[in-house]
Amino acid sequence: MCGIFAYMGHSPLPITEALEILQILETEQEPSEKTPVGGHGAGIAYLNERNKLTLTKIGKTNNSPADKLRLQLRETEGTSQLILGHVRRASPEFETTIAHKECTQPYKPSCSHNLSFVSGHNGKVQNYLELKNKLNSSHKFESQKIKLIDSEVIPHLFEELLAKTKDPRKATHELFEQIEGTDTQGNTVVIIHANGDEPYLNAIQKGKTRGLVAWINPVNEVLVCSREKPVKQTLSKFMAENHYEKLITVNRRDSVNILAHFSLKPPQ
Repeated sequence: MCGIFAYMGHSPLPITEALEILQILETEQEPSEKTPVGGHGAGIAYLNERNKLTLTKIGKTNNSPADKLRLQLRETEGTSQLILGHVRRASPEFETTIAHKECTQPYKPSCSHNLSFVSGHNGKVQNYLELKNKLNSSHKFESQKIKLIDSEVIPHLFEELLAKTKDPRKATHELFEQIEGTDTQGNTVVIIHANGDEPYLNAIQKGKTRGLVAWINPVNEVLVCSREKPVKQTLSKFMAENHYEKLITVNRRDSVNILAHFSLKPPQ
């Protein structure tokens, strides 16, 4: 199972700090866990100065994928209001894919409906092939040339649901209803949508995963991570200055169903 970090706010967050969180998250491991959260790949998507979502991904390396991602982006000294980062820990079914960045998240589909969003996923979508086969034929899957990854079905399904419902909340609810996990391996999904003047962040927790923690402040800025430690260790001053309070805590062993939708209205 993987790890996710996301940020949506008016106050720009340095990309370097998001990359530092991914480095810590990659090695995060509780004493009872057999493996760390990451180590099989790392990626980050963020809204750049041209108001476009840019995406960089790294497959498994001899050392730390998150560190290689940081080195690849060392010239990026900017900040962003929308960030989604991911560290990968592949299930046995997908171990042969870990060297390929195409099989690493986040995923940013080439949407046919003029939508701009990225998704990060932790867990296993048990029915991903069934869901993929229900999608229209226009979808192009980045991972399919290696081996179709269950995580990549999620944003393509969300695209169709959003195009149909025109409502992010309804689309998120439909996505929640359609994805299936197992008793021991559920699903966490975070989607950041950058269309228009009011971006939004959707979060799904369904069953047991690596965990989920979310913080929010009085102006609806949001931080989300699979574990608390990397965020607190890196952003404690930022969180104190911007008055963040913990909103959601799901521990690794918890089997919890949560649907959360956050939107960021333009500042008054």
